[in-house]
Amino acid sequence: MGYFGAASDFNESVAKTLKLSRTDMRCLELIGRHGPLTAGRLAEESGLTTGAVTFILDRLEEAGMVTRRRDTEDRRRVWVEIEPDAQNRLQEMQQPVAEQMREVTRHFKADELAVVRDYMRQAKEVFQRTVYGAVKGDEHEDPPQATQGEAPEGN
Repeated sequence: MGYFGAASDFNESVAKTLKLSRTDMRCLELIGRHGPLTAGRLAEESGLTTGAVTFILDRLEEAGMVTRRRDTEDRRRVWVEIEPDAQNRLQEMQQPVAEQMREVTRHFKADELAVVRDYMRQAKEVFQRTVYGAVKGDEHEDPPQATQGEAPEGN
């Protein structure tokens, strides 16, 4: 098993702990990354039908992970956002891994980490071109540069 398999197993473990499916977790991750989303936008971002998104949001809301609220200007539009307590639970579950990953990065020099970061960016772009036909922009793309012996923030 390689890196992607181990990361996938970790994500599966988090989902099971929360009694959610991988698809539920994917939608939760999209909401967390983009901020409050309309149900329709979540369907677009996830590639799911609006009907499937409705069922997922029902499960996430019942689990206390998200809230839905009607748009004040267009009552047909529903906004979805992560509950602060749910966000805190997710961060607590991910914190030990994040700390261990920061420790791993401390063993590398800044120029070595730059090579890894460049490789990961290019590998991500391969996936994006395969899935979307183009590279999608991400405003949270590159973490700040690390100095020797210091972990980059956000990793």
